[in-house]
Amino acid sequence: MTDPAASSHAAPCATAPLPMLSAALPQARLWGGLSAQDGLVAKNFSILHAAEGFAVQDVATAGQLRRLGWRGPIALLPGVADARALELCSRLGLWPAVACDAHIDWLAAHKSQQPLQVLLGAGAQGFAPARLRSAHARLSALPQVDGVILWAQAPDTATAAALAGQLDASSADWPGQRSLVVTLALDMAATLLPQLQALAAQAERQGWDLEVVCTV
Repeated sequence: MTDPAASSHAAPCATAPLPMLSAALPQARLWGGLSAQDGLVAKNFSILHAAEGFAVQDVATAGQLRRLGWRGPIALLPGVADARALELCSRLGLWPAVACDAHIDWLAAHKSQQPLQVLLGAGAQGFAPARLRSAHARLSALPQVDGVILWAQAPDTATAAALAGQLDASSADWPGQRSLVVTLALDMAATLLPQLQALAAQAERQGWDLEVVCTV
């Protein structure tokens, strides 16, 4: 990540290439977001290859990324469609979202020898605040789970800021990483940069990691 002191006043150009956006948001981790089977995985991967991870909507897209040589994190959002897909998650090294009780049940029955990093969905993308601790406890007790990240995802900066506030009471002393996640189009980053920087500052004050998923 670029040195914050050297880049705190940097601003991306109108096209907002990912490395320039990273320099302008040193407190955030930038992910590339790919749509399901959009036919442009290779092209969009070339645009977003400087990302620290990728967020995909289906296992087939994740498989394409691995074949293109990507070895970093791949988040599967909003999680697997059925229990059988967990074997592919293990084989490809994916981080599946856990958004409902069925996802936990499937993990508990999963027989792979490769434990999974999982993303515990919060709010509209997963469990209600009152359910988060019990879901975390169930996941943490499973040998099939290597680690749990609280993943609070929102469609824009204002909703993300509000979601962080709503979840603070139920996750202030969370026993692990808390990620506040916002999705935006990469070509809108220059316009939204002030809001993103304000959100990054809020996340840092409240003990959240900010993850920005950039789409093209």
